[in-house]
Amino acid sequence: MQLLRPMQEKDINTVVDIIDSHDDEDAQEAKAGYNNTGGLQDQYVYEHEGHIIGVTGYATPPGCDETHWLSWTYVHEDHVNCGHGRKMITELIDFLRANNARKLFVKISDYKEANDAGAMECIYAAANHLYKDIGFVEEVVLRDYYDENETLTIMGMRLTDQDISEQGSPRPSTEKHKIQFNSIFEIAETDDSYSFGWTEKGKHLFNVDDVKIGLDDVRGREGRAVFLSFPHTYAGIADTLFAAGFSNAGLLEDYFEDGMHEQHYSCYL
Repeated sequence: MQLLRPMQEKDINTVVDIIDSHDDEDAQEAKAGYNNTGGLQDQYVYEHEGHIIGVTGYATPPGCDETHWLSWTYVHEDHVNCGHGRKMITELIDFLRANNARKLFVKISDYKEANDAGAMECIYAAANHLYKDIGFVEEVVLRDYYDENETLTIMGMRLTDQDISEQGSPRPSTEKHKIQFNSIFEIAETDDSYSFGWTEKGKHLFNVDDVKIGLDDVRGREGRAVFLSFPHTYAGIADTLFAAGFSNAGLLEDYFEDGMHEQHYSCYL
């Protein structure tokens, strides 16, 4: 039985209320996104007994081959722990598989709030358990990402079979690229976490001094940390970032295509 249907403009307020039943800041972020041009593309509502009780969807990053990110995914608090979340996500995954999607990723926070007894508990613990039970596995963990003591975990799920010949260790970094930074920005949904924009239209690969200039700029903005990511095949990037104070933060496997992964780096200030 099909339980999902494409989200429409008339559904926005209902969906925002569903998200707000869990997290008011997420609700405002989602509302702004839905109201942008194209903001409802690949977004779905989940109906039960004639009423919208859930929302899910996906986003497709540029430059990737059949890779998607799970977008805002919530079931109204009055309908949690009834199996609706599993049904909703499973139907979306089946749809993506039928349309040749290769990899699906999801971001999850370990944000904690006080429960009725006053004890601190992770508000996304049930979602984390559900994702793992469905088949997602942890690939990258970025501590203090959203805020101090609030970690981002990225989980991935393979949706199609992979040829045995393509499995195994990542290919070595051999490609030469001329990359330069062109912007510094605070990462959306974070408090004082930053990243650098970059372009391949530069004259050379950025050097250690270039990286340190960017880090000093972030310090001047009272930033806490800088997070970067690049295709793992780009030669020279890791050594340069390590020399400037970055650490290896993990790898999203087969992100751009099979055998081409996304390497993450972090620097805490």
